[in-house]
Amino acid sequence: MNRRHLLACLFATLLLSGCQPKPSTPKLRVSMIPSTDPGRIARESQPLIDYLQRETGATIEFTVPTSYAAVVEAITNDKVDIAYLGGFTYVQASSRAAVKPLVQRLQDKNFHSRFITQPDSPIQSLSDLKGHTFAFGDVNSTSGHLMPSYYMRQEHVDPAVIDKAIYTGGHDATALAVANKKVDAGAMDELVLEKMLKTGKVNTGQIRVFYTTPPFFDYVWVARAGLDPRMAEKFSQALLKLDAATPADKQVLDLLNAQKYAVANESDYSKLREAATDDGLLR
Repeated sequence: MNRRHLLACLFATLLLSGCQPKPSTPKLRVSMIPSTDPGRIARESQPLIDYLQRETGATIEFTVPTSYAAVVEAITNDKVDIAYLGGFTYVQASSRAAVKPLVQRLQDKNFHSRFITQPDSPIQSLSDLKGHTFAFGDVNSTSGHLMPSYYMRQEHVDPAVIDKAIYTGGHDATALAVANKKVDAGAMDELVLEKMLKTGKVNTGQIRVFYTTPPFFDYVWVARAGLDPRMAEKFSQALLKLDAATPADKQVLDLLNAQKYAVANESDYSKLREAATDDGLLR
């Protein structure tokens, strides 16, 4: 082969290789239940989105619907790839589709609901709730409805308190309803309450905790059944490697109200299934 022919072949090879389409960036659809104001979650989550994009190599399509049920519908109908669910919404989703639990915060292995009232309220225990107005969060919330109502029934609270309770739609809304004396008492997520007190959204001059439930498993990140296992693993490892000692990681952990992540297991949610079945909430 002469030199001119060799150069022509090399040029043709380079030209053809340059025209080959570049591999497209995968898309990962991530959604979260609106445990607090969905607009605020969406606005504040950019550091999380940026981190997940770096770690997974995917373009993150992030959504926070206005209801817990919408996220369950999305993950069970393959409309999102990975979802952040409460324990109860995970139980609902797993009864309808083969969603896979991935990771959860360490706190979610030993979670509690806090029952709150005003500091000057006569309510000191669950038995004192009779005749008082009460607020839950979302009907599909684990710590804002399912487990509080379960323990209220276990303690033989007047059924009228549960039947006539209002649903605020979110833990922060429940705290504000109590603080502003719209209701006499309510039940909510312990970490949301802690954060609201820390940031001054409510204060101890407005609310008082009068009962804390026994521990239960709660929030968990899950993947839809058909998601590429390699992508699910990348997502899991991204959260598992977060270290609060690293400032950038701590920013992400703080957004998620987390200290550290651990692997989640399907078998840990049997108590929630029992509670949901007893309450007629699981089909």
